[in-house]
Amino acid sequence: MTQCDILLEALRSGERLTVALALQKYGVYALSQRMGELKRMGHPVSSRTVKLPSGKYVSEYYWVGQLELNSVCSFELTT
Repeated sequence: MTQCDILLEALRSGERLTVALALQKYGVYALSQRMGELKRMGHPVSSRTVKLPSGKYVSEYYWVGQLELNSVCSFELTT
């Protein structure tokens, strides 16, 4: 199983990944590169910037449609 396969499975199951989490949980050092590979393969992966309790801002990657309702992102659907 490749790193992309492992990360894809995690994202599909609803996990949201940061560099620190991907390194700790899956041993993946280059998360942004793997996410870029998944995007180029056509997978609906996106990212947003989140603020950690420490005050630092990091990228968080997620499977499109998996953001929780209490997300800082908001949008309006129009028909």
